[in-house]
Amino acid sequence: MTYFFPFFAVLLGACLALYFRPNTPTGMRLLLAFSGAFLLGVLALEMLPKIYGNGDRQTGWWLLGGILLQILLEFFSKGAEHGHAHYHAGQKLPWILLISLGLHAFLEGLPLGSQPDLMWAVSVHKIPIAIVVTMLLWETKGSLTIKTITLIFFALMSPFGSWIALNNQVVLLSTKIEPLVVGVLLHISTTILFESAEGHNFNLKKFISIVLGLVFAGFF
Repeated sequence: MTYFFPFFAVLLGACLALYFRPNTPTGMRLLLAFSGAFLLGVLALEMLPKIYGNGDRQTGWWLLGGILLQILLEFFSKGAEHGHAHYHAGQKLPWILLISLGLHAFLEGLPLGSQPDLMWAVSVHKIPIAIVVTMLLWETKGSLTIKTITLIFFALMSPFGSWIALNNQVVLLSTKIEPLVVGVLLHISTTILFESAEGHNFNLKKFISIVLGLVFAGFF
């Protein structure tokens, strides 16, 4: 049941968004920097050695495919996976954006049932993303019921991916899907850290957040 942690992380992010609404939480950028560093640390320390240790010569191609897939998804999601979302009061529900985010969440959930270290990193990453998604949903047209159902479906996508992988014993998980997901997450984590630089200006608070994220990755 630990693969439901990302679900609860989304609920936590949604609660934070509704509490601070309509303003963005002041610690949002620091949380993003921490989550990006935590995610990158787990990928570098745990996932990359694992996927390259399986002896499959195609691992690198699957990883690169994951990076390209995430670039394609961001064309539709507008970068909401790493904390970006442009929303205006009264607009319609951005279904294409939400479907893209849901597919991303499903993919990153596939290896979580067998990778507890990655599960923690993804769960932390979910909190700022859930803040963005919730603020986006609550500024759009539509009933509260539709918005709530949409948010719950988004929250369930990662656990659903984990359930599919665990209950169907996905044979290609370690040699194909895991490298693909690592590529997806590698692109996101590095993008978050690059964007945290703010025009290459040094920011002590963000630097400390990044260091803490990397340190936490070493402990998990």
